[in-house]
Amino acid sequence: MRMRAAWLFLSLLGGLMGLLPAAGITRASPSSARVVAVLDPGKRPEPVIADPAHHRVYIGTETGGSVVIVDDRTNRIVRRIPVGREVEDLALDPAARRLYAVSSVTSRLSVIDTSTLTVAAVVPNLNHVSGVALDRGRHRLYVAEQNGDTVAVVDTRTLRVEARIKTPGRPQGIAVDPGPHRVFVGLFALSRVDVLDETTNRVIGSIPVGSRPVHPFRIDAASHRLYVVSSGSSTLSIINTRSSTVIRTVPTGKYPEGLDVHPELNRAYVSNEGDPGTDKNGGHTVSVIDLRTGRITDTVQTPKGPDGVAYDAAAGAIDVSNEDQGHVTVITLPSRDR
Repeated sequence: MRMRAAWLFLSLLGGLMGLLPAAGITRASPSSARVVAVLDPGKRPEPVIADPAHHRVYIGTETGGSVVIVDDRTNRIVRRIPVGREVEDLALDPAARRLYAVSSVTSRLSVIDTSTLTVAAVVPNLNHVSGVALDRGRHRLYVAEQNGDTVAVVDTRTLRVEARIKTPGRPQGIAVDPGPHRVFVGLFALSRVDVLDETTNRVIGSIPVGSRPVHPFRIDAASHRLYVVSSGSSTLSIINTRSSTVIRTVPTGKYPEGLDVHPELNRAYVSNEGDPGTDKNGGHTVSVIDLRTGRITDTVQTPKGPDGVAYDAAAGAIDVSNEDQGHVTVITLPSRDR
């Protein structure tokens, strides 16, 4: 566990972030966001998820093959948990103190006990998994199997695969709205989101979205809204999960890759990787989007190649994984963004 970069460097970088131009993005007033820490979680960090109630941030690493736990009060790494190479997505159940991590190369799902910070169980023999979503009420996990063109249905009590649902088109992002009992899975190759019925485990519809929808998906079950970023078209789709229709399409920065949403603030945070689904990673920004107006209200400069992004309400900050550089940048946000 170590911090990378001297505090002088961080201060200078924080100052520059508000001054650099936001290329390829809707103009917003200069940001007063500030870098406060640079973390070294391991090689190629990608997914990031925050648990502000417990002052934790969880980071998955691809080449590093681990989940890294950060204390958001100190911005220090407190544990590294090996789970298998290419951690693609994370799903958190704060009430049950469980974190679910899917690793594509090892094709398995790891169940982490967040109270002991240990692996409690593993579901093996999945097929190049890329996304995971939880329906806590039904005791189900839905796992997108990209190479199998399927969604695996896993019982969280037995950790057995109960069913597989065919979803041809390279499934990646996935989310559940337990109210209407629907699962939404993004098909990267077909630029659409398929709708699955939880009761019958069948595809009951599809929703056209932008080109190349990527994980993670984010959902607001209270308002029945699904949020999907599409890398190829540089858009954010806002979907009504009851009617299965796109109610708004919002331009983002160039080739978005990461997404987090804070419904109470009516804010979305979108990392703009700068390439359409490859590993060139030429972007340098996170877009802050007002969900009421559909406009970018702030453009936060980041180090090169932002990928995963998580908003941490306890810290008033975003944690941004910079995949190629092997670090995660913690950036405090101005009051208008939090």
